[in-house]
Amino acid sequence: MFLHIGNSRVVSLEDIVGIFNMELQENPTNLQFLESFPTEKDIKGSRESKNSFIVTTKKVFYSPISPLTLQLRVEKNQI
Repeated sequence: MFLHIGNSRVVSLEDIVGIFNMELQENPTNLQFLESFPTEKDIKGSRESKNSFIVTTKKVFYSPISPLTLQLRVEKNQI
């Protein structure tokens, strides 16, 4: 199954490691993790006006959709 994360992007549910609130990016550990991606091609989307970031096995995606809404979409897909 796939999850629509906004901005015409879909991600395979099998590849998702976690869905996080953008407020958590200010945490030093999370900020260091996000900055560890060496090139822009590994991070999809822009940090401005985003509500969540989705960590997958290969990339990090920024999403305008709240983590709660994404969680509800995942639960709906698993029914």
